[in-house]
Order: sequence, then C-alpha cells, then structure tokens
Amino acid sequence: MKRLTLFSRNDLDIVHSQSIEILERIGVSVRSQKATKILVDSGAELDQHRDTVTIPSALVEEAIKNAPKEITLYGRNPTFDINLENDHAHFGPGLNAQQVLDLQTGERRFSTKEDVARMARLADALPNIDFVMPLGSALDKPENSQDRHELEALLSNTGKPIICWAENGKALLRIAAATSGGIDGLRRRPLVAMCALTASPLQHEKRYVENLIEFAEAGIPVVYGSCFQLGATSPITVAGSLTQINAEVLSGLVIAQLTRKGTPFIYGCMGSMLDQYTSVMAHGAPELTLVNAGATDLATYYGLAHFGAGGCTDSKLVDEQAVAEATETTFIAGLCGTHLIHGLGYVESSLTASYEMMVITDEIAGMVKRALVNEVVSPETISLETIERVGPGGSFLSAPHTLKYANQHFRTKLMDRRRFDGWQKDGAKRLATRAADEAKRLLATHHPDPLPRETAATIRAIVENDQP
Repeated sequence: MKRLTLFSRNDLDIVHSQSIEILERIGVSVRSQKATKILVDSGAELDQHRDTVTIPSALVEEAIKNAPKEITLYGRNPTFDINLENDHAHFGPGLNAQQVLDLQTGERRFSTKEDVARMARLADALPNIDFVMPLGSALDKPENSQDRHELEALLSNTGKPIICWAENGKALLRIAAATSGGIDGLRRRPLVAMCALTASPLQHEKRYVENLIEFAEAGIPVVYGSCFQLGATSPITVAGSLTQINAEVLSGLVIAQLTRKGTPFIYGCMGSMLDQYTSVMAHGAPELTLVNAGATDLATYYGLAHFGAGGCTDSKLVDEQAVAEATETTFIAGLCGTHLIHGLGYVESSLTASYEMMVITDEIAGMVKRALVNEVVSPETISLETIERVGPGGSFLSAPHTLKYANQHFRTKLMDRRRFDGWQKDGAKRLATRAADEAKRLLATHHPDPLPRETAATIRAIVENDQP
C-alpha cells in the first residue's frame, strides 16, 4: 500500500532549510559541558552570553550521511527481531505511565514494578506487539533506581526487543550488556535501545543528552526526539512545530554522530497539541496524527528510522472514546509508515496504563497490519477459472481457491462477530470485559523463557547498587 504523506518534497525542502536556519542563527541550549565540547571541537560556536550553541549546516549534512539507513532491533528470542526498513509499521506499548487501572478492581492507582513486569509479560504474549517498553513505572522503588528496576522487569518478562527510558545510562548499559556477554555482544545484537527527549523549545537537558552520548559511545541504538506541545513549547501550527522539532532532533543527531560515527539513530516525535480549554496535551487529537505524519515524512526525507505515537486516547477509562481515538491514531500512524509506533495501552493522555487497553489496541494493530498488506493482482489471485466454475448464482464457499487464500483474512480474537444469540448466551459481554478476560487468561498461562540464572543474578546486583 502506498504510504500516506503530509508534506510534498517541496514542503520538506522548506522545513529542512528553515530548520538549518534555526541551528545556524538561533542555536540550541546544550546544558552539558561534555556535549558542548563535542560540538565546539567540531566547528559549532558557543555563545556564552546567550548560552546557546549554533551548528553549521555542514555538521548536519555530515551527520545525516553517517547515520545508518537500516537498523535492526533484537530480541532475546531471535524470532522477534525487527528490521526498520521500508514502510513497515511495528507496534509497542506506551512509556512510563504513572497510574494504572487495576486489572482486578478497575481502580486507578499508582503503578508499581510488578505492573511493569506483568504488562511486559502481557505484551510478550500479544501477537501484534513487536517491541516492548515499560508501560507502567516502578514508583514503589527509589527514584534514582526506577529505570534499573524497570529494565530488569522487562528483560525478565519478554523475549521481544526493548526500548527503555534512561535516567542512568551507564547502569542501563551494564544491565543490557549482562544479557549479551558484554558490551561487544550487545553491540552485535542490541537487545535494548534507549529513549530520551529534548526539552522544547530548543534545549538539551544534561542527563538525557549525556545518556545519548553514553549509548552512542557504546554503539547502541538511540531514540531521540521531543515531546513538544503545539501552542505551548512549540509554535501553534503543525508546520512551525515540526520545523522547530526537526532542528532539535537534527542537533541530537549531530551530537550522536560526532560521538561515534555510525551510531544507530532513530528520529523520535512524541508531541501533540495543548488543548487551550483544558490545558491537557491531547493524545486523541487529530493534530497528534498530523504531527506524527509530518515527522515520519521528515525522517524518511533523511533516510532515518522513525519513532512515533499511536493507540492513544484522552479517555479516562476503556470506553467508546478510548477505542475511537486509539483506532484513529493507530491506523494513520500505520498508513504513514512510522517504523515504531508506541502508545498501545495508554489512557488519560498517557498518564495511565490499562491492561485491557493493551489487549484492545493489540487487536487494532493486527487490523492495521492486515490493511497495510500489498495485495497481489495476478491471474492466480483473480482466478477467472474459479469465477467461471462457480458461475452466476453459485457459491465460493467450497472452492479450492477459497480454501487456499482464506487464511489471509484477519482472524479476530477479541471483536465479537457472532450472531446475537451466541453473544447473549456467552454473557453478552462488552468489549472492555472481554479484553479484561483475555488479559487475565494470558497472564495466567503465558510464561516467557526466563533469563539464565547467572545473568539474572548479575542484573539483580546492578539494580540493587545505589550508585548509577
């Protein structure tokens, strides 16, 4: 299927040139001496009065040239490896929601490490989730070690590729390396990619840009982007916001490539609009899909893999609004060809995680994958012979051609297609109830391959260490 685009080639040329002007004339604030030195030593200029670094276009062009155009994310189970190429969409949960809808009681409460583990195990079991992120947060652990606990929970509960949030990059690298026989093994098959954000407008926070440098030095994939808000931390127009964010991401790309040429860099975009009436960053808004589409266009323009959002909603529970908004954001992100679409399982504008919503959005992702299949037009798929054999008024039900191709149709496990009597006899359950039942079933029956005992012990020691 042809990729859905927001911008023309001429539009992209304009956004690119304006982004370069931002970097050359306005500059970015880099709140790290280490990152600033990397830039200045390579030809960028530091304005100490304005506390900004201006980056010449030559550094940007060189960074674009040096960035890999194909990236593979690896799972502990090699059958889950994913290659970020062409317009293939891959789906994963959201990231670090603070609250969770309890699967047993339905009550909204703070997330725990156990939620991170259980949601990772559920994501591992769901067939259309391709990579795993910590949908919840380990808020029951000390703040300075939560990211370590979250990565331990992920590695222990999924064989799929992992993208994690990094507060302490060095510690996370040690944990990831422990699963791969050392840093060289991790570089060959990176089981973990790091996610970090700029601070819009036009700022690189010290710990996140230094984590970017840590992972770049190790040659491990990085997702680097921005969670901006149209009308608050970026211009209110989609074009203006994307131009600013493009400048931010390109400056991060420069830092990564200057740190280590060939660093696997994934163009990140996680922004949406600030609703002027509620002061909420609206995740179910059409502007989120527009921004995601434009950012995907820009990443494609540079030949970079892209990380965006889908499956998102502003609803506070699993209801009609949640499913409608999640379907819209997931389908459009998939049609745009966004490589990594995160957000499955979010409710309440990404503040809350839901087990039921993860199950529902997994089903939606399956529908999207089916819709994106390139249909083959050939004498075999048309089969005039079958049409002639069946003839006017006949039935194709028992035709060999039907039996051969029937498995290509999407088989729903969650959406109820039965007749009324069958649905009523089974309890007349609403979608949210069916999703909760499926989540409970999978959590009771699915058990990913455990980490080797020695590896698990090494990770436990790193997690328990108070020092990052």
